[in-house]
Amino acid sequence: MDAMCSHKFMDKLLNDNRVSEDLRQHYLSSRRTVHNPKCFEKIEDYESENFYEGTETFLDEPAENAKWHLGFGKASMVPENLKDGTKEYYTGGYFTQKINGVFDDQGANAIALTDGSGRGTLIMITIDGIGVCNDDVRSIRGEIESKLAAEGIESDIIAININSTHCHTVIDTQGFGLEPLIKTIFTNLFSFLPFVEKTRSVDPEFHELMINGAADAAVQAYKNMEPGELYYFETDGIGYSERNNNYLDDPYGYIFNKRYDMEGYQHVIACFKFVPDNAESVPTVFANIGGHPTTINRETKLLSADYPNYIEEKMNEAGMNFAFIQGAQSPISVSAGAVKNEEILAEVDAEIAADPRVEDYKQAKKLGYEFARLIIDAEKNATPVAPVVNVKMAEVTVPLEYGLMELGAVSGLLGFTTVRDESAPAGYSVISEVGYVEIGTDLVMVTVPGELVPQLVYGNVVDKSMSYLGTDWEYDYTADLVGEGKTVLVMGLCNDAIGYIVPDNDYAPFIADTIWNTELGEKVFGEYHRHYEEMLSTGSKAGSTVIGALNDIVKEVG
Repeated sequence: MDAMCSHKFMDKLLNDNRVSEDLRQHYLSSRRTVHNPKCFEKIEDYESENFYEGTETFLDEPAENAKWHLGFGKASMVPENLKDGTKEYYTGGYFTQKINGVFDDQGANAIALTDGSGRGTLIMITIDGIGVCNDDVRSIRGEIESKLAAEGIESDIIAININSTHCHTVIDTQGFGLEPLIKTIFTNLFSFLPFVEKTRSVDPEFHELMINGAADAAVQAYKNMEPGELYYFETDGIGYSERNNNYLDDPYGYIFNKRYDMEGYQHVIACFKFVPDNAESVPTVFANIGGHPTTINRETKLLSADYPNYIEEKMNEAGMNFAFIQGAQSPISVSAGAVKNEEILAEVDAEIAADPRVEDYKQAKKLGYEFARLIIDAEKNATPVAPVVNVKMAEVTVPLEYGLMELGAVSGLLGFTTVRDESAPAGYSVISEVGYVEIGTDLVMVTVPGELVPQLVYGNVVDKSMSYLGTDWEYDYTADLVGEGKTVLVMGLCNDAIGYIVPDNDYAPFIADTIWNTELGEKVFGEYHRHYEEMLSTGSKAGSTVIGALNDIVKEVG
């Protein structure tokens, strides 16, 4: 039975008054724009679509007459029926929580960047959301190209890297809401019938806004490119250890590693600033740091994009466009309570006095305002970046083990592209991406498709004396392979959302987390260990698979 016949059959069925209104509306809404990710019967049958390999050649120095060109674009993704309170939406990652109004914005910020060498344009998009799976990433890419073509613009794009902020208190971008999840699981159980099609659990109305909003922001950025100079600078250190006080000479305790009490993660906010040649144009800053945006009570009823939104607010007030790039933040939490700046505290208190609703978003504002202050204060240390962009992207096959992510992938609930893979423990793998982006001659940003334990890149993975399996990590650290003299940054949750990426040697059943805080738990799993992350992971080989593929790129381009 073809798709049209299937729809006619279901339409007749749903007109039956015995069918619940909830099921009727769920089915009708699922037919809007959300298509089902493909599941290939064999790996060799996989067909790559809307994937970019990067620049054909790498440059060690700027091309003759090279010149930076950068454009910025922005689009909101907030539905009108949330603004007016006529529809509720699930938030990201909390399963049962809904919002029925708007406090600030949820959107997409995009940057288009080229070095003037004629080798193409790099686009980077940040989406406010828990994560965006690879199938949706590729849909956004296709929409960007379609929109450019519709305007008669010939694209020279060499990569489109889409990063998620991992904010929880915005509309769910993946499909983790409990009610639609259950309904979709029920529907998909009967997809073996010729008249029942698999559906996604993400809200179709929002999904359409997300795809189009991200594409619109990118098209704006592409069209807005103009010449100027690019600079790089870093803030004061903000890394913190709860047990061992501040690492190194870091003056601020705003982030800490909740899984491993050891060094090996980014302590500074890494910032790029573009200053247009045209004095009338607005400068653009994009900044990278790993840290979960979870400063807002999960029971909030109003949409908020957490502290990245408030960094942007202050940067806008200072006369700059801003884009936040989430880093390697698998176990990295933030501590807004550590903000002691009296001016910022007084400003937030004044906002609360004027609008009591601000109390629920106090921590997000404090941290966002403080991070913006640190960024603005650090601008004086900015140094020019040579106009060179080198990009290398690669597809990677990540094996699935039985668990929640495997269920979401194989059932079609989430936006993964799945292949049958007899070598994988669950018999399936997902197709994902990793990448290497060189901006200038000594700044490297690696892209990873999930929530990465930063030690996998920077070093200091737990050894056999502390790891769950009692073994060592056997792979090179990516930062070591990149080499001395280069700054290595991480763009996490980039081009996919495959969950937590933890070291193979410290991968445990997630049930281990339930006894971790007990005396028995510390004896079995180690004093500093927790294993919550394993609950939302593709499996025990995610770390070695992603880092192995990333290291292969580094070796190839090096």
